[in-house]
Amino acid sequence: GFSATCSFTVTVNDIEAPSITCPADITVNNDPGNLFYEVPDYWALGDVTALDNCTDPVVVTSQDPVAGSLISDGVYTVTTCATDQYGNQDCCTFQLTVESTLGTDDIAIDISSVVLYPNPAINTVSLSNPKAIALEEAKVYDMSGRLVASFNLRDMGTSKTFDVSTLATATYTVMISGQGKTIAKKLMKR
Repeated sequence: GFSATCSFTVTVNDIEAPSITCPADITVNNDPGNLFYEVPDYWALGDVTALDNCTDPVVVTSQDPVAGSLISDGVYTVTTCATDQYGNQDCCTFQLTVESTLGTDDIAIDISSVVLYPNPAINTVSLSNPKAIALEEAKVYDMSGRLVASFNLRDMGTSKTFDVSTLATATYTVMISGQGKTIAKKLMKR
């Protein structure tokens, strides 16, 4: 009838990262007249999902660029990550392509016919207009949508040079307008 007992502690360590799923590459069209596209919350939309062996649901998530960021036309790599309660993390990426849609009132021209050069620019940039389209104004916006420069294009003919030496090193959006219509070009300033 004799008995003996003992006890010990079992520690279970979670070393398995969550399993994250990203969507296929996405292309979106910016609404006519909008300079920037607002990045959605891909987690909230359910486009990105994560499952974990211990933490359900996975509540620590991140996204870059963050939801609400305003981005211009271009191709962006979106990185999303999920972290479980033990610090295990998994990430995935997909490409987000933002393209502006020309509205019915926009200039119906070959985009390659109006060119900013050199691009990137250092002190000056030239606007080539080989089809001599009647242009009126070029407005330069920074990445936050703030107007930083404006140039008169009336009677420019097929070429005009602008001084951009006072602009900071950055990427800008140049909105070129004429006859009540607008096109957009990117300008990189070194």
